[in-house]
Amino acid sequence: MYDVVVYGATGFTGQLTAQYLAEHPQAPAVALAGRNHAKLQKVRDALTGISDERRASIALVVASAEDAASIQALARSAKVVIDTVGPYAKLGGFEVARAVVEAGAGYVDLAGESIYCARLVQELHKRAQATHAVLVPSSGFDVLPFDLAAYFAVQEVKKALGPDADVDHVSCGFDVRASVSGGTLATMASMRTHPELLQYKHPYLLSPVQGTLQPKLFRSRWLPQFAKSGAYSLFAPHNTRVVSRSWGLLEEAHLPNRYGSTFRYLEAIAMPFHALAIIASLVFPIIAWLLVHIPHIDKLFAALAPPGTGASMATMRKGYANLRTMAYGRDGKTQALSVFRVQGDPGYLKTAAFLAETALTLALEKERLSPLARQGGVLTPATIGAEALAARLGQYAGVVIRSAPVPPGTDPATVLVEA
Repeated sequence: MYDVVVYGATGFTGQLTAQYLAEHPQAPAVALAGRNHAKLQKVRDALTGISDERRASIALVVASAEDAASIQALARSAKVVIDTVGPYAKLGGFEVARAVVEAGAGYVDLAGESIYCARLVQELHKRAQATHAVLVPSSGFDVLPFDLAAYFAVQEVKKALGPDADVDHVSCGFDVRASVSGGTLATMASMRTHPELLQYKHPYLLSPVQGTLQPKLFRSRWLPQFAKSGAYSLFAPHNTRVVSRSWGLLEEAHLPNRYGSTFRYLEAIAMPFHALAIIASLVFPIIAWLLVHIPHIDKLFAALAPPGTGASMATMRKGYANLRTMAYGRDGKTQALSVFRVQGDPGYLKTAAFLAETALTLALEKERLSPLARQGGVLTPATIGAEALAARLGQYAGVVIRSAPVPPGTDPATVLVEA
């Protein structure tokens, strides 16, 4: 049995994920899967930095979401399947996930499609619990860093106030340099069938518990952890829904690491100066509107950047993400900060690492999985065993994840700066 199968290994993110797993120090048992054997062979031949023996150990599996028998056989052969073929609602993601559930295995993807994730929750969550399958959608840049950052900031507040303390809210600010691939553009265009989900609405779409957050657009938001103004984030709608699912799952199970009944998640992009934050907050929602209202924009995107294409390795190595997330206790006094920092394009080069380490957490860290993961279901990065996943990201993927209290009177922008 393979530890991890990369389905869609000939695509841009699939190739990056295959390379990451091929070079992994733990040498997990890996298979590359897709519709075309010759293309899979070419991907395997192009893997760098590995021995001939390691290359020969990486299997090739022909499978397609359009062929139920092949996908079912694929799911039965793997501890975890990483599905990199998006847009997921359009290209058979549900069929792959359903096969994994019936096999009682693990499933990881990088879906930024809320409506697709909602279908997984509605149709597969209970069945996955019955088969002890674990599904972790949205494990790429959206939403893994934001979900883990919120989790660890909350836990730092609870250390100070006690396990039964409620956290009022977290405010995530981030600075990022990332590229856009053809697959990302195709996914964004596919959202035109549900344009309301690109808007800052329906924060509890994925949560088993309904909370108190009423999202509102804003001109700018002060981010004390950066000492800068923040702008509206295009990532915020889907990020908020996934982080709220983490909150809802923990709240529903009444686990010691739950966030508290009135928890809310806020997010903004740190901007160099206040005026730019205001401009960006006006422009970004317009971009979202245009994405779903311009006729044939999907064809335009396909012409500009065909799915399967992306930035050069040199460009991706210059990318980075720096998340600084504040958590505020309901006592009005206690504050904590978490940082999530990574060098390398977070949307592609490091998303490959996020996907791989999420999958390897499920495949190799059985004893460190959370009670929710041991039960099964449609979960989130923060609810499968956040500590185990964070440790792997730090050890193997070069991700810095730290958290600390922010003492009264301390400038949050000075905390964990060198972490």
